[in-house]
Amino acid sequence: MTAATPPSTVTAEHPGHWVEFGLSPTSAAAPAGPRGAFLDLSGTPAEQGAQHGRAARAAIAANIDAVRRDVAELCGDEAARERYERCLAANTDFLRRHDPEQYAELAGIAEGAGVALRDVLALNLPAHMVLRWLPQECSQLVVGGERAAAGTTLLAKTRDMAGHFVDHVVLRRRYPDGRRVVEVTVAGSVLWPGSGVNDAGVAMSTSGVWSVRTDVDWRASGEGWILINSHALLRRAGTAEEFAALLRDQPRLSGLNIALADRTGRRLAVEATAHDVFLRADSDRHVLTNHYECAATAPLAPTAEENGSSYHRGRVAGTALDAARGLTPGELAVLLADHDGHPQHSLCRHQVEGVGSETTYASIAVLPEGAFYVTLGNPCASDRSVFAGDGR
Repeated sequence: MTAATPPSTVTAEHPGHWVEFGLSPTSAAAPAGPRGAFLDLSGTPAEQGAQHGRAARAAIAANIDAVRRDVAELCGDEAARERYERCLAANTDFLRRHDPEQYAELAGIAEGAGVALRDVLALNLPAHMVLRWLPQECSQLVVGGERAAAGTTLLAKTRDMAGHFVDHVVLRRRYPDGRRVVEVTVAGSVLWPGSGVNDAGVAMSTSGVWSVRTDVDWRASGEGWILINSHALLRRAGTAEEFAALLRDQPRLSGLNIALADRTGRRLAVEATAHDVFLRADSDRHVLTNHYECAATAPLAPTAEENGSSYHRGRVAGTALDAARGLTPGELAVLLADHDGHPQHSLCRHQVEGVGSETTYASIAVLPEGAFYVTLGNPCASDRSVFAGDGR
């Protein structure tokens, strides 16, 4: 399987380098140099926060500036600004009451990075999204059975972002109880990683479903997570089914599409709303982009006219996975670089003169071994030498 030839006019603003940084016995140590956004953390959440803050100080400062610019643009008048501040304060109170360990980790990040705790809270509790959803549109692919290499399940994700870009880090964590997790998240953020895998052999990724029919009631900011807290779920889940069960009980103000897989070969395509969780029919492959498909949730989703990119990416990825047999991680990395529908309808997306969304990272989890491949850049411009020899 090969990707479409990239258009000659494509210039990748964010070149990258695929790195394997997972939990398998052969996973690499943290790379040095320009790929130093791969961090090994250990200890209590507060201790890990301080390590994260010190190591990613510059990226955290840049991300705080990006959120400030987004808030300034979204809060166009005093009333909107006051609403934002009330929402952030109420959600901070919810965080402090509901999960003091995670609050302590954010305080550790602020201390380590030398920034105000309030700015770290704004990164983690994206109250500005309540005022108007920012288009952070991602693609998720999960494949197993005969379609994947023998005995493996692959779960892949691209994160597409509009507005002011943020820098990501890959955090490989070890907790005092022995649990281990690796996840990709915004530098300075803990609560909403885009993808990851844990030592129980559970892999997950997320993508947003934004439309006028998924509006959030900002007045409920003191009652649940603004975005689904995927970090808490991944840290605790022992199976894909348990992740989904924990999600059902998690108080939240909004929904997401979530791809799940575990070391037993279980593959789940989850459509979560603010109030419920629905599973798509079992399949050896799933593609989740930025619309719902279940009968109960589809009326909430953007239509093909409202978000043509979501439907096009879903078709392109689905067609490729339907044709796949024995798919390897390297071959899947090639698919994530596909430019069919460039610049905005393709799996690897590119802004043009600052307009649209840009693919800012991609990841591939390999189960049951626990390998986790990540590139912090456009997949089309990311070196794939780490996959040499896997049949790509």
